[in-house]
Amino acid sequence: MVDPTRRNLLKAAGLLPLVAACGDLVHAAERSPSRAWARAEFAVRPDRPGRTVSPTLTGLSYETLQLADPTFFCADNHSLVQLFRGLSPHGVLRIGGNTSDYTIWSGYRGELPVQRARKGGPQQPFVLGPEALHALAGFLHATGWKLVFGVNLKIGVPAMAAELAKAVQRIVGDDLLAIQIGNEANNYEADYAAFDAAWSPYAAAIRAVGVPIAGPDTGANTDWVIDYATRHGKRNVFLSRHYYRDAAPNGSIPDMLAGDPAFYAEVEQIVHAADVAQLPFYLTEANSYYFGGRDGVSNVFASALWGADFMLALAQRGVAGINFHGGTLLSVEASLGRAADSAAASDLPGRRDAVTSRYSAIAGDVALGFQPRPLYHGMLLAQQFAGARMLPGRLNAAGANLTAYAARRDDAVQVALINKDSERDATVSINGLSGYGNGHVVQLSAPALDSRHGIVFEGVGDATAGRPVALDRHGNCHIVLPRGSAVLVRLDRLV
Repeated sequence: MVDPTRRNLLKAAGLLPLVAACGDLVHAAERSPSRAWARAEFAVRPDRPGRTVSPTLTGLSYETLQLADPTFFCADNHSLVQLFRGLSPHGVLRIGGNTSDYTIWSGYRGELPVQRARKGGPQQPFVLGPEALHALAGFLHATGWKLVFGVNLKIGVPAMAAELAKAVQRIVGDDLLAIQIGNEANNYEADYAAFDAAWSPYAAAIRAVGVPIAGPDTGANTDWVIDYATRHGKRNVFLSRHYYRDAAPNGSIPDMLAGDPAFYAEVEQIVHAADVAQLPFYLTEANSYYFGGRDGVSNVFASALWGADFMLALAQRGVAGINFHGGTLLSVEASLGRAADSAAASDLPGRRDAVTSRYSAIAGDVALGFQPRPLYHGMLLAQQFAGARMLPGRLNAAGANLTAYAARRDDAVQVALINKDSERDATVSINGLSGYGNGHVVQLSAPALDSRHGIVFEGVGDATAGRPVALDRHGNCHIVLPRGSAVLVRLDRLV
């Protein structure tokens, strides 16, 4: 149960620093010797619109093993349906992960080789039946989301994969976006040539039954994606790969918030190849740290700032969608060949957290219900850019760990400012908006970067929500952005 009085106080406190033209607060900040302040500038070019952000920007990814409980993804799971719908009206759910390469279709009557347990997989194959697919179809219909579904490459039986793919298409219908063949085959195929040789019979069998394909769904091999685009792009729905910053034992809040410019450079290479092939590019599985995420890093407020920044940086570079991996602790730990060992908790939010993988954007299970994690709120901020056209901008962060993004939607400009700095507050001057007028600003904040609860981000999607903000006669406005927080600014064009 949420205390409405405390919630309103948090909301008021979160919006307090955001003021029109901000002169008094800027001067007050300069007079405050006890705090470190950065005076940043962000110059926007509304006259040079860039790429349109895909409506499918926001997505989630779950292990195929999650389907073992048909009541998880079903239309009657109203709590989870509402969280999906609240996140995006046009999202993409990816079902796959390690357990997709250990999944047997119950309807297949042919001969199957023995699947041996190995590190990085469940202890025994998962048998998937039609009941789970019918429930999944109801969930997709209830949420309005599309499906990307992974089939078992590792077993080496294309006929079974084709039968499963056809069953998914028959049951899910138009909500199926594509089938993917294998999960992170770079972990068990020697090189791209070996993968291509294993993949091609599957692709032929699945195409023969009229089911769309996407790929290569590799873990971290940009060269594989580019080779795949060259060889198979014309007959695919989209290109894909995965991303994690590092392994969970190496995770930390400073490391996560440092960003990953080397990966962004790789993304630009892939998007160029995707443009040539006239295909979208998706990160069909992504999150902060693999091996299930790092407790105290992947599931705290810092992950919200990281997630919003990560999504917008990729959207600006032309990525069509990002599927953040997660789900129950049981499903993710089983995918890693480990037993789930959840911590004890007395309160309901704590119990939901305890049964959930550490990096999941949504916590809970069917028995306990569901709740948004901090990452969910960061995804929600980035989702506000879906369907808008990104705008170029020049940021002078004044030494702070600060990022900024701008986009144009109809007659309005929206700006996201994300202060990932743990030490420095910032005053940000947004420039170049002559011809625009008054607007509103909403803050995403929490008590601290390591907060698990108490996140405030209200009024999203409402153009009149938040604190009023105004431009001066030069087309500039000033925003106070506390350390470890983000804001979303919307300014309307003058008529």
